[in-house]
Amino acid sequence: MRNVICNRGQKTVHPCTGSESRHGGLNMIKRLLVIRHSEAEHLVDESLTGGWTDSTLTDSGRVQAHRTASAILKLLSGVDFDFYSSDLLRAKETAEIIGLQVSKTPELYYNLRELNNGNAANLSRQDAEKILNPITEPNIDWIPYPNAESWKMMNDRVKIIMDELNAKSKETVLIVSHGNTIVSIIHWWLELNEHYISKVSFDIEPCSITQLRINDWGEKVIVKLNDTAHLLGN
Repeated sequence: MRNVICNRGQKTVHPCTGSESRHGGLNMIKRLLVIRHSEAEHLVDESLTGGWTDSTLTDSGRVQAHRTASAILKLLSGVDFDFYSSDLLRAKETAEIIGLQVSKTPELYYNLRELNNGNAANLSRQDAEKILNPITEPNIDWIPYPNAESWKMMNDRVKIIMDELNAKSKETVLIVSHGNTIVSIIHWWLELNEHYISKVSFDIEPCSITQLRINDWGEKVIVKLNDTAHLLGN
């Protein structure tokens, strides 16, 4: 028997758990493309922290963004879509380069930012180590630095913004964000509960494209995950 999402009355029910869809059964987004920002300074300078450190793109990162823009232009040719991005500089710059090729201006959202590293933002990794909090259990609730987020706090933040975007967006959506945030977006898409959120992750490389869709059976599909083939072009 095919494992499908079915309707009981007006409620969308998960095929495995029997629970109602936390997206309310009203999926405005049918096709979701998610891009991690291009290579940024903190990814090549190991002395810098990431998170909410507002690092800029490297020259290689700008080349990546242009190649990604060309790939998106082909993928979304003739498609009407909404375009969103994190407001951190590395994501914003990546989105703007893509936007020039697809003739769209990205809407910037604070809640699409990377995991908040609190007081460690803009510090060197050496200085950040000095304020690192001891690891606590469960890991999903560990807050690594003063005024930072736990993984659960970030995941809850991402769920809120994705629910908002889901309620207002066209059927096709393009998002530029960050590695950890994209993992949470995929968790949201797959409607994973907290048990799986703490155990399931994904590798997300700079300027990778992850494609998600809802198929004709109403199932959530990962079409491509962490796809970087477009970066190999000449």
